[in-house]
Amino acid sequence: MRIGRREAVGIVVALAVFAGVVAAVTGGGAGTLTVERVDELPQGQGAVAFGNLDPDQREMFAEAVSTGEPVALPNESARNEFVDPGYVRYDGDIYRTTVSD
Repeated sequence: MRIGRREAVGIVVALAVFAGVVAAVTGGGAGTLTVERVDELPQGQGAVAFGNLDPDQREMFAEAVSTGEPVALPNESARNEFVDPGYVRYDGDIYRTTVSD
């Protein structure tokens, strides 16, 4: 039995959808973000300005600050600035950002 082009495309699409559902159900995100206000930056450390985060990162960071609870990160790129440098300047304060799996 030969599989036609339409059937092959249908199978690939179905597999992609299935993989997305599995990732969503099993927590396919990139971990959780926790923030903690600190008095000052450690020697030699830098901090990213809140305004330099992308809009989704700003939203997640602000939620973590306002609730004091960890916030789920949806993907790997959402965590980049929270890992390196690991500090954010926000509303006149400095926050240490921790990402856990």
